[in-house]
Amino acid sequence: MTITLSRKATLLGAALFAAACPAFAIAQDTPEAPDMSDPAVQQRIEANRQQAETAQAQLDANAASQKAHDDAVQEREQVLSQQEAATAKAKADYDAAMARWKETVEACKRGDTARCKGD
Repeated sequence: MTITLSRKATLLGAALFAAACPAFAIAQDTPEAPDMSDPAVQQRIEANRQQAETAQAQLDANAASQKAHDDAVQEREQVLSQQEAATAKAKADYDAAMARWKETVEACKRGDTARCKGD
């Protein structure tokens, strides 16, 4: 995009004006305090209070739900860890029993009849 010199000058002038006159750039009217005796104001205040209570209840429910989820995930991870440990032990027991059986078979083949079962 090409900005012509006159456009640049306009932007520069606006920036200088805003910098030199910050009161103009940020001036705002101060809102008047609401009339607390006005029924519409009372109704709005009550509606805001009810909405805030509802929102807080939802936040509390969300936090409880998140905690329940996190607890369930942690419990499941513990169960998986226990299952993996049990599986590893069962495999190690099987491997040890298989190694003993193979050694017994080899001993029988070598003629060590004392180690052969069923003789």
